[in-house]
Amino acid sequence: MTKPGSRVIAVRNAEGDTVWIYGYGKYVGDEHPPEGTVGCFGIDVGKIEGYTNPKIELDNGKVVWGCQCWFGPEEEIKKRMIRDRKVVEVDIDKDLEEAKKSNEPI
Repeated sequence: MTKPGSRVIAVRNAEGDTVWIYGYGKYVGDEHPPEGTVGCFGIDVGKIEGYTNPKIELDNGKVVWGCQCWFGPEEEIKKRMIRDRKVVEVDIDKDLEEAKKSNEPI
C-alpha cells in the first residue's frame, strides 16, 4: 500500500513498448474529489457523498485522482512497468477535455 507523502508515477496506459503517464508526483492520501472530477466511467465522482479517492499532486502542479489513472510507487513503476519502454507524458487536462467533447469516459 502506498503511504501518503510517497513519490508516485500516475500512468494513463501502456501498450507494446510505450507507456503514457500523467507524470511524477506525490500521493497525498485519500480525499473527497471536488465536483466536476470525472472518473474512468464518465461519472462525476465529486457528487458522490462520502466518496474518497487517492489524490496525486503532480510535480507540474496539476492533480490527478486514482479513479483517473493507475499509480504506484515511483521506483516500483520504473522497475516493473517502464523498464526499457518509451515514456510519453500526457496532460490530464487535455485528456479530460477530449473526454467531455467526445462524451467518452477518460
